[in-house]
Amino acid sequence: MTRHRAAPLVLAAAAAFGVACTVSTEVGAVPFGFVALSAQRSATGYTTSPIGTFISGSGLSVPSAIAPWDSCRTQSYSSVAGVPVGSVYPAISAGSSIAFKLPGRTDSLYPVQVGLETQYKLRSPVAVPYTPGDSVSVVIPGASNGFPAISFKAKTAEAVTVTDFAVPASGARLDLKWSAGQDLNSTMAFSFRYGALNADTLNSQIYCQFLDDGTDSIPSRYISTWAAAKTRTWVATRVRTYVAPVARSGYFDFISAFDLPTPVSP
Repeated sequence: MTRHRAAPLVLAAAAAFGVACTVSTEVGAVPFGFVALSAQRSATGYTTSPIGTFISGSGLSVPSAIAPWDSCRTQSYSSVAGVPVGSVYPAISAGSSIAFKLPGRTDSLYPVQVGLETQYKLRSPVAVPYTPGDSVSVVIPGASNGFPAISFKAKTAEAVTVTDFAVPASGARLDLKWSAGQDLNSTMAFSFRYGALNADTLNSQIYCQFLDDGTDSIPSRYISTWAAAKTRTWVATRVRTYVAPVARSGYFDFISAFDLPTPVSP
């Protein structure tokens, strides 16, 4: 089986990231804030490069890892990232900098222009060491007529291992086992990518989300197409979220992910 390193599912923090259920929002434009981080593998452990995005938008849904829908669906796949939500909706200020605290260190995220999107990012270093599963504290000072102030503490997604499995025989289901989450505030996503119609490139996927209890299965009606493809791979992602309302009917969403295979730190 060929396995390809993939960009973390969490990088486009809010646009099309279908984690579990979503929180519906008001029709009128309201403030939305997202801080997303994912694990990267380094020579000595793990690092992360958090990214913050703050916008004024309407009709958006906020991804949440609570109460996942625990099922699969077939959909298209592209290795090209989708349009970032921050390049579609107008950016708003969340303050001159954001305090980002991990055990034993405090860093700051500063606003920079990335293409059409304003992102809050580290200046130096570009990534900071951490242990997946660490708690993180974030202090967002907010700005007048921008994003409201909010402070929070949340748990990052723990490292995950998946028990090796064989390609299932025709007509058989695929049983999955992984290291279960430490509580019910996380979800597991599996993306089984393949080249449909005998293609040499990955263009389709079986996308599944499960309760993070360590075991589940994929029915043969989904996995058989993947199993028969000549080009196929898979990626597993543990996701944790922290969703909180803010002033002016807005929302803040912290999204943390651990991908397997894990991208290498730059």
